[in-house]
Amino acid sequence: MPMTFKNYDPSRVVVTFRGILLQGFADGAFVSTERSEDAFSASAGAAGDVTRVRSRNRMGSVTVTLMAASPSNDSLSAVAAQDEAFGTGYGPLMIKDLNGTTLIQASTAWIKKVPSVEFGKDASSYEWVFECADMIKHVGGATF
Repeated sequence: MPMTFKNYDPSRVVVTFRGILLQGFADGAFVSTERSEDAFSASAGAAGDVTRVRSRNRMGSVTVTLMAASPSNDSLSAVAAQDEAFGTGYGPLMIKDLNGTTLIQASTAWIKKVPSVEFGKDASSYEWVFECADMIKHVGGATF
């Protein structure tokens, strides 16, 4: 059987929110996504009959970790302030892995809260958490 060889380049992971290209990702895992609920739940009756219930809830969350020096912190802070003031800081969010076929998107997402801030001897990072009303996820493989 032939050996499979693929490349992964973290700089080929693209994250945009409201048309803003996020830059300056922190070291380590810099994007994580999760649906709010399981796609299906199940319950068993007294005789062992099983009923599977489909969840139509497509909400989810995305956490993006940026370096403290990232210029995207300013852009996201401005959107968060706009949302707090006027309720208009929502919009599309997309994560695309250009190394392969993974794509996560939501037509309606918003910043859940402004990150905690810490100062210390080392450069810190900020976790931006986005809530998504309608997350669509395709977890794909590498093609690069």
